[in-house]
Amino acid sequence: MIAPADPAASLVIVDDRPDLHVLMGRRLSTLRFAPGMIVFPGGAVESEDFAAPEATSMSNINVPGMRSTVAAANLYAALRETLEEAGVWVGGEMPIDANQFPYVGHWTTPENSPRRFDTRFFLARFPGGEVFADHDEFEDLWWARPIEILKRVESGEVNAITPTLSFLTSLTHYRNVDNAFAGTRRGITRRFLRDSVYF
Repeated sequence: MIAPADPAASLVIVDDRPDLHVLMGRRLSTLRFAPGMIVFPGGAVESEDFAAPEATSMSNINVPGMRSTVAAANLYAALRETLEEAGVWVGGEMPIDANQFPYVGHWTTPENSPRRFDTRFFLARFPGGEVFADHDEFEDLWWARPIEILKRVESGEVNAITPTLSFLTSLTHYRNVDNAFAGTRRGITRRFLRDSVYF
């Protein structure tokens, strides 16, 4: 029997250091889903996310194929999970302006996976501060240039799931954070297998 795909959301967090770097995390090897893989912060969308004040007061949210209330819950879940996993709140003050977190992709875990997620991804600027792995899901966290991470994957030093590889590949086209955000406004669509990255 095919496992249902639970709704999930994730943040692709970028920062100029001084050129474009992205925040990556390595999942614990004991986890059921993607053990030991490198991923972006994120997780399941919970029922409580729909009623959170940060979600209900959100402005300018637009995710294709989603009602605004569902889209807001997804973005808030990505922000909440990032706080839990990386110790940093990137949502700013209320009301959250969703224009600051453009929607950049949608991926669904393959049907042969024992646990599946239907995940929306959002791009985010790092507001500054320190990040640290929660050690409940992430073994460690680090900043790196997208091309450097891809080289580590190619060498076998780290392992990555397909969505991670696709976003890292897309980010190699941008020199800095402003360029990456400009890519979302140009509506660039990069095809990766059956899913897409929209910047």
